[in-house]
Amino acid sequence: MTARQEGFRTSLNVSDMSAMNLDNKRYLWIARYPNRLTLVLFALAICFGLFDCTRTDPNSAGPLEKVTIAYAATTDAVLADVAQVQGFYKQEGLDATPRLHPYGKLALQEVLEGRADFATVAETPVMFAILKGTKISIIATIESSRRGNAIIARKDRGIHVLSDLRRKKVAVTKGTTSDYFLDAILAVNGIAREEIQIVDMSADEMTAALEKGDIDAVSTFNTYAYPAQRRIGQRGITFDDKNIYTFTFNVVATQKFIEQNPEKVRKMLRALVKAEEFVRQNPADAQIDVAAFSSVDIAVLRDIWNETSFTVSLDQSLVLALEDESRWAIHNRLTGAKNVPNYLNFIYFDGLKAVKPDAVRILR
Repeated sequence: MTARQEGFRTSLNVSDMSAMNLDNKRYLWIARYPNRLTLVLFALAICFGLFDCTRTDPNSAGPLEKVTIAYAATTDAVLADVAQVQGFYKQEGLDATPRLHPYGKLALQEVLEGRADFATVAETPVMFAILKGTKISIIATIESSRRGNAIIARKDRGIHVLSDLRRKKVAVTKGTTSDYFLDAILAVNGIAREEIQIVDMSADEMTAALEKGDIDAVSTFNTYAYPAQRRIGQRGITFDDKNIYTFTFNVVATQKFIEQNPEKVRKMLRALVKAEEFVRQNPADAQIDVAAFSSVDIAVLRDIWNETSFTVSLDQSLVLALEDESRWAIHNRLTGAKNVPNYLNFIYFDGLKAVKPDAVRILR
């Protein structure tokens, strides 16, 4: 764990330290007034206090259950980030260890390889994993946006409109939303995927490659698109279209883990619902939390905030997106699968039904 992550864990223990100080004051008070009546009254006060705490936060009693959460350190896992920083997992009885990754596909890989229990990830990597036969399930969507991706290109390479991308080298992280977004925006502008030179590249390497001139353009997530545009300055141009694609960001786990740990899933969801309420009431504080936790540019968060939905849900649009992207992947031979799966078999309904039933809006 990095020093920065450890700092967050330490900050989440401030309330524990305050409780310890309060207990010390109580014992000093007893020592000063050691008569029986005082002791009885004080004991009753403690009992009532504990009863109130149990009543208002019933999930905090008992030992914390350990879970590991693989995060995408982007602008997209806002509710999960806030739940970590604000201590909502702990309030629900979970000792959550964070593992940060440059984007969701790598976070998902942690779950698939057994190094994490939950991952925050967009629907596209989930779709590819399911097409490969992986037994995973989405437990909730925590974010959706029409401003998740963009293309940054170099004008000094002769790129001034999207059609100029033909025969140019365009970097993309294959199997992610930026891959799907690239095809979608090309199709809208009458450009075939085969007309450009696609370079598979990790999102966190793109800015340097674009600045050096190793590639002519990048299709990437906004977390990386904004810094890339700033680095190349007047030499760059941004292509974006918020009307062609709405991506979702989700929390996933293996079906085996869900089957064996349904209560941990419910605790996770309750913490995320608390984060949803916090974000709604304290947007500025939430932005600060996310920027610090994931080391993302707070200016990017502020720019996309009003066009992003931070809601814990399971919506019919998620199923439609998974089906559409499956057809895209099969058509472009990006997968060995031949048929679109029944994605209802890869969504876990019971958890959110127990925690926030009105947020389950998928036909079955």
